[in-house]
Amino acid sequence: MSDHITVQNVTYQYESQSEPLFQNLNLHFTKGWTGIVGKNGSGKSTLAKIIAKEILPDQGIVLGNDSICSISQGTEMKEEELSHFLYDDSKESGFWKSLLEIKMQSVEDYKFLSFGEKRRILLAMVLSKNVDVLILDEPTNHLDSKSTEIIRDAILYYRGIGILISHDRSLLDEVTNSCVFLEKNFISKRPGNYSEGKRQMEREAQERIHDWEIARTERKKLDAELKRRREEASLSHKHRSKKGLDLHDHDGRQKKNLARVTGKDGQAGRLKNQIERRTEHSKLKEEQYWDKLPEKENLGILWNGVPSKRSTLFMFDGESISLDILSLSLSSHLEILPDSKIAITGPNGVGKSTLLRYLVKTFQEKGIPYLYLPQEFSKNELNILLWEFQNLPDDTKAKVLSGIHRLGSDPKRFSESEELSPGEGKKLFLSLHLEESFEVILLDEPTNHLDLKSVEALEVSLGRFPKALLVVSHDRRFVETVTTREWVLENFRLSEKHLDRI
Repeated sequence: MSDHITVQNVTYQYESQSEPLFQNLNLHFTKGWTGIVGKNGSGKSTLAKIIAKEILPDQGIVLGNDSICSISQGTEMKEEELSHFLYDDSKESGFWKSLLEIKMQSVEDYKFLSFGEKRRILLAMVLSKNVDVLILDEPTNHLDSKSTEIIRDAILYYRGIGILISHDRSLLDEVTNSCVFLEKNFISKRPGNYSEGKRQMEREAQERIHDWEIARTERKKLDAELKRRREEASLSHKHRSKKGLDLHDHDGRQKKNLARVTGKDGQAGRLKNQIERRTEHSKLKEEQYWDKLPEKENLGILWNGVPSKRSTLFMFDGESISLDILSLSLSSHLEILPDSKIAITGPNGVGKSTLLRYLVKTFQEKGIPYLYLPQEFSKNELNILLWEFQNLPDDTKAKVLSGIHRLGSDPKRFSESEELSPGEGKKLFLSLHLEESFEVILLDEPTNHLDLKSVEALEVSLGRFPKALLVVSHDRRFVETVTTREWVLENFRLSEKHLDRI
């Protein structure tokens, strides 16, 4: 069995898009973990599917190992496969169950697990098959810090060819020994982990900017020289032309003939032609550098800034609060003010999303305008979002595309897409509601499925939001950037603390 994967001269283009997603792409993967990073819509998941031979390229070929298993961003699995894994008492299965701390006792328990717990089971199932090539798409989405450590340790135990798509900078740094960076019109593989590759990418980007500036300066000089040469050639043409001479002006006509024979005046035209060729070559060179320049970013969407007229959005001063299937004891009363910025944190499965949905229902009953971003959109919900966008009036569609761009996606590629990735779905959902006058935003794991630049853009956007914000997140850096208070859920208890600012 081959111990490598080679992507050779691969070109792939979606039917709905005007430009190829990949063109003459060449990559080589060997044993160890390689990260794939890039913006939402840059083709990370598509590249993974091409490598896994789930979709065929328009041109080119993927060579190497055929023992490939891929875990996408969802948690769907067949009950028969789950049952087989759960009751498999082999040494291999037992090792991965132990390492990933799988504690589920029966198939019926699966539906009560959190999204993150289901992801750990999926990973354990795949690892127990001992495949030669493993592709993981955002494996730490929805996982708390403890579960992320468990996932990381399991990934490090794997000895085959690993391909990791992730926005988790720490995970990429800890497990990868090379990274593929998908940039607009520029795809490269760099040795080292994510941080090392990113530094090299930034150095290369500055070099490309420098090369483009030199090419632009050269082209401007040639433009000026070409203008001068054209003026000289025009004068030379007048000197050699007999137009306007009297038919009997033999001396004048003889001078014109002599100028044509000696070629002195014609030399200006030849020099002009030479400069034209050099200018055309210089312009082409400048355009080639321009195509590979890093994109200029204008990050952060703008929200409707009308302040709430209410003094309080939510107040609860009991000793415990009863949710749908959960009761939480309270260390203090709960209060949400018109400008509160609150993070809801805690391990997987403690009820964070349940609490957020309870608050959504409360705001709905009180008639308080809100925006709720769920943890996941189903495939059908993503299709409905895309249909809604495609049927907007042109002026409204332009505003939505502007919001999507400011959240880190290419508007052109986005508008040509036939289906949305989970990250693109989140950006579209937020951009569709930019001009609504809601008084509170509730976000459930908003950074999951977002690329690193998009997370930064969302941080900027929420920093500008003038109203109440509640966010469930395991991303500590994100929480500390956008919120000032924290509701911590653990052991059926909710306690509050204020986040320190440095």
